Amino acid sequence: MGTERWKSNWLAVSPPGAVAVDLGRSRARRHARTQEVRTLPAGTPVVLFASAPGAIRRCKAFAAASGVALQDAYLAFPSAQAPAYLVEDDPAPLRLFVRTILVAPPRRGFASPLAAGLAVVRAFHPWRLLRSVAPGRVVVGRRR
Repeated sequence: MGTERWKSNWLAVSPPGAVAVDLGRSRARRHARTQEVRTLPAGTPVVLFASAPGAIRRCKAFAAASGVALQDAYLAFPSAQAPAYLVEDDPAPLRLFVRTILVAPPRRGFASPLAAGLAVVRAFHPWRLLRSVAPGRVVVGRRR
């Protein structure tokens, strides 16, 4: 139920009329989407979605190949396709999110190790590590 409700949350950070592009793991699919985006008129807003691992790299590579100027990047929790939370990809907002909102899921077998890992993250604030392992990424840009 929650996943369905969150599917349109990306609209909160999207300019009106934006074209949504889901960057799956398939190179062939991304190549086809690159061709589609290249045909868009200059100035068209584009929103890219990518799941971890490698979301940062895939977004940057796709934007470069398709002529999209990246403007804003967000970390998506629990996923890029249905984000309940979109956190600006910057140390301060991510620190606030980790300190006040992020919790370990309530699963008996994994609760203790995840809670311990979260305690370490809260203590050291490894921004670059967190952004690389975030479950998803949503990037807003414009076609050049």
